[in-house]
Amino acid sequence: MHTDYVSKKNFDDFEMGFVFERLHVASPYGEGAKRRLTPFLKVDEANLTRVYDQLEAMITLFDVKHAEVIHLKNTLKGIKYLDLTFERLSKGEVLSVTELFEIKQMVMVMERIKRQMEALHWEKTVKAFSLLSTQAVVTLLDPENSGVQTFHIYAHYSSKLRAIRDALDDLEHKIKQSQMELTHLLKEEGYTFSPGGEVRISVRDTALLNRVQSDVRLAYKSEVPMYRIFTVKIDDTWRKQREKLKHEEEVEELNVRTWLSQRLKEHLSLFSSNTAHIGAIDLLIAKAQFSVAFHCVRPQIISTSDLHIIGGRHLKVAQSLERQGKSFTEIDMGLKHPVTMITGANMGGKTITLKMIGQVVVMAQYGLFVPCESAELPLFDYVFISVGDFQSIDMGLSTFGGEIMEIQQVLKREADFGLLLIDELARGTNPLEGFAISKALIEHLSAGRSRVVITTHYDGLTKGSGVGHYQVNGLSGIDLEAIKEKIATEGAHLLHAYMDYRLTEVSQRTEIPKEAIRISEIMGLNPSIVTRAKALLSTDQE
Repeated sequence: MHTDYVSKKNFDDFEMGFVFERLHVASPYGEGAKRRLTPFLKVDEANLTRVYDQLEAMITLFDVKHAEVIHLKNTLKGIKYLDLTFERLSKGEVLSVTELFEIKQMVMVMERIKRQMEALHWEKTVKAFSLLSTQAVVTLLDPENSGVQTFHIYAHYSSKLRAIRDALDDLEHKIKQSQMELTHLLKEEGYTFSPGGEVRISVRDTALLNRVQSDVRLAYKSEVPMYRIFTVKIDDTWRKQREKLKHEEEVEELNVRTWLSQRLKEHLSLFSSNTAHIGAIDLLIAKAQFSVAFHCVRPQIISTSDLHIIGGRHLKVAQSLERQGKSFTEIDMGLKHPVTMITGANMGGKTITLKMIGQVVVMAQYGLFVPCESAELPLFDYVFISVGDFQSIDMGLSTFGGEIMEIQQVLKREADFGLLLIDELARGTNPLEGFAISKALIEHLSAGRSRVVITTHYDGLTKGSGVGHYQVNGLSGIDLEAIKEKIATEGAHLLHAYMDYRLTEVSQRTEIPKEAIRISEIMGLNPSIVTRAKALLSTDQE
């Protein structure tokens, strides 16, 4: 995460964790590429355009060659994380047989990935992240051209190793032949052998046990409860010869592993390039699948300071509503002024609208397509949102104090071009002072470089130069009497069905709707209290 661009708290406020969790990569290198994602700033615009081009091409390829792309992604699952092994190679260390097997497995999977990408005409369509051939490494680790992913130290690597193993095979044949002949003789003498060639004697059969223990042709092997186990003894000369040959085999296998490790070290740049590209390929496919699944579109990066969103959706809220059989009300909004105010009743979705704007911008600057019908936006130096409880127990700050501290830190970046999203400014203090502070801050921000969106219930904040005003449609045009009884019988949750969350751009002089009283009346608050509240409000406005 790039904290200069968006803080960890704000990253979470925008539900970007929800987004990243749904970028389903298949390999550890894809996971690493996802973790390393950073936002594109103004100086990176050309790179961001290239990333968008690649993602657009990948979505097209995914649409045309869906099954083949899924097959490629499944093949990516065969790639394991071997960076620690590569680090050992870079230090000149000798790899184990297991490590050699893992590299053989990886390069063979890489060759399959390369063939699948060629079948997809990847270089012509996506035009990015092609893999280098690993066939030389495959040949090195599969000298017999078996085509299987298993690995052992092949005799093909060393004539000396082949001679040692031939001598071992010859000796083992002699030992086995001798043991078979001796076993046959012992059977004729009354000994009973198990299918594994062992003589099992009960400890209670002392006579037979003494006989076996004194027979120089048999050797004690082990014991289990109530039994002792013996095997046919190997001639000492042959046994010593076998131990000598096995030691020579281990020494020569070490020489081969040393040679193989030196050869593999020469291919470190190949491994580094291919694993990096596999991570990028994996992430690109995941981004394309995400875009298709969540109906995201390519945003248009513009050179002006304005921002326009048509049909914007907040992904997490939209998915939650979908699971309930409901739909998210898409939001249209344009930021054409330094400061834009959003007014409307509680429950009108203003906070979600703020988070949606931030989520769209952050997703776009992280190289993702966005959940809108269309979006035109500039590249911001930073994104900030003030929403929720800023109370700090450690510092002894109230919610209001915490909010002001956060905003003050942002104000220090006045030279930068930022997006500031502030929910219910100064909500944590008394209304008179809250209005004054809010008004002063809006006047200050309206003269700055950044784009600012503020939700409020305060009258009078929407007036002033450099300030735009959107109003939540809310309950306008609703027949109160028609729904009061329905809500009373079916529950307060039904009110959401009548709430219009869309925004309408209005003039600065438009009065902020007093829908709290309307909602109280719909919810069945005592009529006398409602009447008195209306009278008090009318008196205050005179």
